[in-house]
Amino acid sequence: MRRNLSFLVIAILAVSLIGLPAIGQAAKTRISVGGNGVGGVYYLYSGSLSTIINAKVPNVQATVEVCPGSSVEHVTRMQINDIQIGPAMNDVVYQAVRGINRFNKPQDKVRTLFTMYPAELQGASLEKDGLTTPKSLIGKRVSIGNPGTGTSVMTSAVFEALGIDIKDMKIQNLNWNEGAQAIRNNSLDVQFGAIAAPAPFIMDLSATHKVALVNFSDEELAKIQAKYEYYAPLTIKAGTYPDIKVAVKTPGIWNSMLATAELSDELAYEITKAVYENIPTLQKVYKGADWATPENTMKYAVAPLHPGAIKYYKEKGLTIPNRLMPK
Repeated sequence: MRRNLSFLVIAILAVSLIGLPAIGQAAKTRISVGGNGVGGVYYLYSGSLSTIINAKVPNVQATVEVCPGSSVEHVTRMQINDIQIGPAMNDVVYQAVRGINRFNKPQDKVRTLFTMYPAELQGASLEKDGLTTPKSLIGKRVSIGNPGTGTSVMTSAVFEALGIDIKDMKIQNLNWNEGAQAIRNNSLDVQFGAIAAPAPFIMDLSATHKVALVNFSDEELAKIQAKYEYYAPLTIKAGTYPDIKVAVKTPGIWNSMLATAELSDELAYEITKAVYENIPTLQKVYKGADWATPENTMKYAVAPLHPGAIKYYKEKGLTIPNRLMPK
């Protein structure tokens, strides 16, 4: 009986030790990285970022979490430390830190690690329909993306700045791939995407149809930026898409990789350092990843920097603007 009892105690102890780190081996810190929807640039970028973290930052396990609400969902979940890192468009970040528009109070736990890349607001349609100006979309079937996404926020704001009520359009809330298919099926006229060119959904549509983009005049772009300083004029070069023979002007927005203030300073430092030392890894999934530079972060970041990121930038000899210092 005593031998059986001893065996039982040993067995229980053995089971309880399964999954524990070996002696001398630190337990891994697990972090979640917001990634919008599967297949989008955010998802691919966050996946590559997670790969860098797992390979270069000791004792950390990063995984991508699908967040259909994109920028807004990333921010709100970082505020409560439900995810630790996530990308967001700078217009959403601007609104979040001030507690305006979609946010009923300031999201004071949101911090910047680095700025990622600029994206253009692209409205794609079929060339034959001639929908190439903002006013030409009145009365048309227009998709501005899922509610709460950066595309939805930006498109709504841009038309508001131009004095065009989106209620005068037949608004749909399709994601980019759904929108491209709907245009093919003649159940949608225009799909917007706040995404860096060339956008995969537009490339896909242009493989089967002649595509056109909404082109904004200089006057319209100036009016947009006067109301929203973070929407800078950008140009999509001729030839970016097969059927686009001339340059297209459009509002642009920078994207930032954010973190919750609850992320430790040490971990934020190591992640920021690992990213800048492994930009080619990010470029494998998004060729414009080399826009991520310390200098661009100082110019275009909106939310205060994470103290761990500040340590890295100071090591690189950069001066931190007062507006980016956490309070």
